[in-house]
Amino acid sequence: MEIGVYLKKLRINKGKSVYALAKETGISENHIHRIEKGISQPSVSLLEKLLQALGITLSEFFGQDAEILYPSTFEMELIQATRQLDDERAETVLHLIKLMGVSKEKKHL
Repeated sequence: MEIGVYLKKLRINKGKSVYALAKETGISENHIHRIEKGISQPSVSLLEKLLQALGITLSEFFGQDAEILYPSTFEMELIQATRQLDDERAETVLHLIKLMGVSKEKKHL
């Protein structure tokens, strides 16, 4: 797999411009272009920073088996959807899920 090609495809699929990705990560537009063209290879930490901004983990990027990472399709979708939220909204979703679980447990008692 060519890291730069896949990174560019992922960025485009996420609807992010190189400019937006550069602003979010603090990595220069020129450096991102060089990575996407295969001229430069990113360090693991730099790649991880770029991928985090695109809402994906290193394991997902390198194609680890989804069945190992996620016990179910539903959990995979839930995690991916939550990653698109800002921290405050993600915490709200988590809180709501916890409340729903507590309510369910109380009904069974």
